[in-house]
Amino acid sequence: MERKIAVAGEIERDEIFDYAGINREEATGTASPDSRINMIEAYEHSLKHDAYFLCVKEGDSLLGWIMVDKSFDWLNGEEIGWINDVYVKKDYRGQGLSSWLMEAALEDLRQLGHTEVRLNVYSFNEKAIALYKKFGFENICTFMGRSL
Repeated sequence: MERKIAVAGEIERDEIFDYAGINREEATGTASPDSRINMIEAYEHSLKHDAYFLCVKEGDSLLGWIMVDKSFDWLNGEEIGWINDVYVKKDYRGQGLSSWLMEAALEDLRQLGHTEVRLNVYSFNEKAIALYKKFGFENICTFMGRSL
């Protein structure tokens, strides 16, 4: 069956929301009882401001997605493209789907007139960092923290 990338509809968004807790825990390395709720709130906020999901489907099966969004550069206030979320279901990893989603999202952001795109990634997430470096992303800022 052919795989395709398309903008997520309501059915896909519902499934993405079902995975929100798992996704957030994998991305942050932190398990929390409110992970799903917090991720859904973040998704909903972005969706209200014209963000959208691109998803890879095979027939009716959702294999993965990327959230295409926008943000603002803190220094000059200019609008920039933003990648909020990249996720591929475990059974479909290692097949190049994340790269395919990144290519599609970057092209959409170009078509929207953005000349720069940014994203956040946790420093332990070496596979994601390798993917982003493959697409030319560079570390431009480091957030640091500690327990009190």
